Amino acid sequence: MNNQIFKDMVEANINEINDTIDLLYLTSNSCSKNKLLNSLRKNISNIKTLLQDLQNGASINNSQPNTTKVFTLDELSKYNGKDGNPAYVAVNSIVYDVTNNAAWGGATHFGLTAGRDLTKAFSACHAGEPILSKLKVVGKMAE
Repeated sequence: MNNQIFKDMVEANINEINDTIDLLYLTSNSCSKNKLLNSLRKNISNIKTLLQDLQNGASINNSQPNTTKVFTLDELSKYNGKDGNPAYVAVNSIVYDVTNNAAWGGATHFGLTAGRDLTKAFSACHAGEPILSKLKVVGKMAE
């Protein structure tokens, strides 16, 4: 992982935590408080994952994604987040792990399911956003 990307990801999570804490002071609605607390847990989990990746040997100076594993669509479909399998999605031929991503609870995200190439859906909703840089790269799609 690139040193600057790592710092940006940690800083983004810390900024979200501070914003969420500010919102907690303003709300008295218990439902809103629960959503804000879940957001805090997500950000803390993201930081823990980043630190674990760093401890597990993810080189902070290595800017190249892990694209050694090559997936076919059939292989990717096995990583659907069910029966104990991790949840992977492909975007622009890169395969990402969304298993522990809070936005992908139950291996689904706004009607989309893990184990698929979501390039078209991603470009329709997130074009130009740095969301993918926050996800762990686990491989690439076969050509």
